Amino acid sequence: MSLIFDRSAHPASELNTRQRLTVIVMDVAVLAEVTVSIYMASRDPDNYTIVFMKAFFTMLLPTVIAGLVAIRRFRERPTETSEKATA
Repeated sequence: MSLIFDRSAHPASELNTRQRLTVIVMDVAVLAEVTVSIYMASRDPDNYTIVFMKAFFTMLLPTVIAGLVAIRRFRERPTETSEKATA
């Protein structure tokens, strides 16, 4: 059980402030997409599932891709001094 919460056993670094902000914006965007998708699907109750899935996933995929790109772009890169210190 201690391996789950032990940060030294996990190689991934924590998110910096810009990355955390990106995740929060993505969460809000996904909530808005769900809301819009439910609204669009409620206008056609006979095809609710199909309309919801078409609307939601066409909005979700670009959001997730943009979020992943932004998180990677905002990653802190090691400086030359830290690379020399570890060598």
